[in-house]
Amino acid sequence: MIDYKKTLNLPKTDFPMKANLGELEPRILGFWDNIKIYQLLRSRKTNKKFILHDGPPYANGLIHIGHALNKILKDIVIKYKILSGFDCPFAAGWDCHGLPVEYQLFKELKLTKHDVDVNVFRRQAEEFSLKFVKLQAADFKRLGVLSDWKIVYLTLDPNYEYKVIKLLEYLVGEGYIYRERMPINWCPICETALAEAEVEYEEHTSPSIYVKFKAKKLADLKEATDIYFVIWTTTPWTLLANVAIALHPQEDYVALKSKKNNQIWIVAAKLVEKFLNEVNLNKEDFTIIWTLKGKDLQDSLYEHPFGIRQGKIVLADYVSMEEGTGCVHTAPGHGLEDYFTGKKYNLEILMPVDDKGRFDNSVDEFSGLFVYDANDKIIKKLKEVESLIYSGITKHMYPHCWRCKNPIIFRATYQWFLNVEHNGLRQKLLEEIEKVLWVPSSGKERIKAMLLQRPDWCLSRQRLWGVPIPAIKCKECNEVILDKEVISKTAQVFKEKGSSVWFSLPVENFLPQNFSCHKCKSKNFEKEADILDVWFESGASFFAVLKENNDLSFPADMYLEGSDQHRGWFQVSLILSVAKENISPFKTILTHGFVVDGEGRKMSKSLGNVISPQSVIKKYGAEILRLWSAYSDYGEDIKICEEIINQLVDIYRKIRNTIRFILGNLYDFDLEHANLTYQQLCEVDKYMLSKTVCFYKDIISAYQNFQFYKVCQGIFNFCNLELSAFYLDILKDRLYTFSPNSVERRSAQFVLFTIAITLLKLIAPILSFTAEEAYSCLKNYKNKKESIFLEIFKNFPAEYENNALLEKWEKIMKLRQLVLLEIEKLREKKNIGSSLEAKVILKFNDNEYEFFKGIDDILREIFIVSSVSIERGDFKIIVEHAKGKKCQRCWNWREDVGGNEEYPFICNRCGSALKGG
Repeated sequence: MIDYKKTLNLPKTDFPMKANLGELEPRILGFWDNIKIYQLLRSRKTNKKFILHDGPPYANGLIHIGHALNKILKDIVIKYKILSGFDCPFAAGWDCHGLPVEYQLFKELKLTKHDVDVNVFRRQAEEFSLKFVKLQAADFKRLGVLSDWKIVYLTLDPNYEYKVIKLLEYLVGEGYIYRERMPINWCPICETALAEAEVEYEEHTSPSIYVKFKAKKLADLKEATDIYFVIWTTTPWTLLANVAIALHPQEDYVALKSKKNNQIWIVAAKLVEKFLNEVNLNKEDFTIIWTLKGKDLQDSLYEHPFGIRQGKIVLADYVSMEEGTGCVHTAPGHGLEDYFTGKKYNLEILMPVDDKGRFDNSVDEFSGLFVYDANDKIIKKLKEVESLIYSGITKHMYPHCWRCKNPIIFRATYQWFLNVEHNGLRQKLLEEIEKVLWVPSSGKERIKAMLLQRPDWCLSRQRLWGVPIPAIKCKECNEVILDKEVISKTAQVFKEKGSSVWFSLPVENFLPQNFSCHKCKSKNFEKEADILDVWFESGASFFAVLKENNDLSFPADMYLEGSDQHRGWFQVSLILSVAKENISPFKTILTHGFVVDGEGRKMSKSLGNVISPQSVIKKYGAEILRLWSAYSDYGEDIKICEEIINQLVDIYRKIRNTIRFILGNLYDFDLEHANLTYQQLCEVDKYMLSKTVCFYKDIISAYQNFQFYKVCQGIFNFCNLELSAFYLDILKDRLYTFSPNSVERRSAQFVLFTIAITLLKLIAPILSFTAEEAYSCLKNYKNKKESIFLEIFKNFPAEYENNALLEKWEKIMKLRQLVLLEIEKLREKKNIGSSLEAKVILKFNDNEYEFFKGIDDILREIFIVSSVSIERGDFKIIVEHAKGKKCQRCWNWREDVGGNEEYPFICNRCGSALKGG
């Protein structure tokens, strides 16, 4: 007996069912290296260019899962643009300076900045940074990110440092930079100033106290007797620097007289009830004896509870009527609003706190105490001097250092600032953000709100590792100078020798000839030791990279980073670019959320929920990380856990199996020799071509709008529903049993080939390794390139998009669903096993009969049954066991089985196929 299985056209492919991504991915990376894929792509002739400017991660450790997400999203955008015909040079960069690197290195050395020689430490920091640049680059490359990894930008490169200093020189020359003693964010642990972008808000427990300050003289009234202004504060330690109490000028203030001791307390009228409830006192125990506007109490005097100075009553519109007492404790050295009020009223700026957050000798009994440790002792003393009304605790959001995660303090020190009001800069920034495409759109309002509220930018840092601010101090008059000529000379020295020479060469090396002090004309100087904010360095990348690299262009088409960069890199880049070039450095901003665990919790070692990209790559492959990055809606926080990863593995497997089936059935197909016209295609194949065009358009639209999760969903649904559950399933009969060169089989293969090329190009930006592997397994493809990424998205012939056919088949597919339900009922009753044992009889009224008549063979194929009969009558679906015998080759039940003496066990159709018909 003939082994009919050997006569079938069964699939053959080199594309394995099991991916073995751990072996495949390094092999593909090696292939890309061998063919120099990046250079090949750059050498293509195109007048379209797309520049995604890489925001530099800190070179202070191995990449984490957030790094992986970010770089993969960038790579997806770039690869989509490459396949769209763009030239996409991508220069990866690293932020090598600043507190993140310094902090991590000090942890490894188990030292502080007071324990090291600055020159030795800077050499160690450079080695430390370069080590992690190399390790991170290897990990990014392992993720499949396309770039020329031999050409990157580093903020520690002397050429980059040169451009940073030249940008500073320009800003100084244009009057943007000034030096001032004012309160700034200060980390007492890291001992440095912090910019707004370096502050994170976390829940914090603080004391909550109400304190009475005894009035000495009330403005325009008689001498005060037993009258007190009541303040509320959550920072008792700042009371040592109190010099004023602020009231709202237009609000009413009342004098509450106690029936128990005759003391008079002054609080805002709107807050009386809330205040008394907070301090657990009854309103009935007090009498309001007079009411005055805040402005009527201006210039009143009071005595500090500790008797250390006399304070005054001032007015401020920012005084809130939401909480507290409406009398705001004011210490110009410890708050920005307090500082500006202090300037208005010429108040003294007291700063009894040193760099380490400890009180100095100006406050005798608290000297040497860390500010937060002093709170309890200050509260105790307030109680002893009978000035404490109430003491409790409160939980609130409080600023913390982004690096060491400890609460910060507000401390007045001399710092260098960039004036965001100068030359109308703030307004220009607000105008520029309107011209940018924000993805998601909420990003625009977010950064707008930040720019409206942001204070001047504190540029100076009291650290060791960074680009020094070329400021000098006159030894004769102590004038601190930031001069354009000095900066220019310094920039040139940095370009030749690197910025570390600031700490090793004498000051004369950085001074123009015959330079003298602006104030006293002395020529005796010393160098200042502050460094530039690391955000200034990274924000300068538009100037040091985009405008400097001929392959790139300014402004960039896109910046793509985490949503925290509205406060960070996006904002500082915008400020510097608009100040220098009067234009935004980016045309589009795409932001993504943070990576959290499966329960939505932030990842931390203490919770034990950290998932490293290295562990995912080792266990599942980088391809699964790429799929995870794309499948998540980056507009929100992105969850990852083992369960999510396993779900993605299943999705990947289904997509891969779909590709494998298609490739397996193209082993003997040659597009050129098939020579099929659209008119020769079977109707169901034409239908699938139209569906493929719709699918292609939807996915391209999702890519164009950077909706990668829609890309993934669309690809999975197409593979799973349109292909696996329908088209590929119904094609098996035609592909396996028809004559190899029959028009019907070639028609199916033609569409499969079209789907294969389309699908591989569409998945390539995301599943890059799989797309490349599958592409290499495509046989007999005359126009095949060296890599899938050398292909280009192309529009289909107009005839493929057949809307009339789609409309017709929508009706056919609805019928298919009804028929499949009836077939399943028969299977459940055990009347049939395979659907090929079934015969379907369809009855239609006249109109429907005319529509369906003549397509019984199409219906037979899409129902996957042995026969379909179409009759007139009231609509009815009848499913019964097919007549005849089972063909041993195609497994269809036919009445002509046994009618051919040469092939007694198969149907005539199979017999004809064996003869080449």
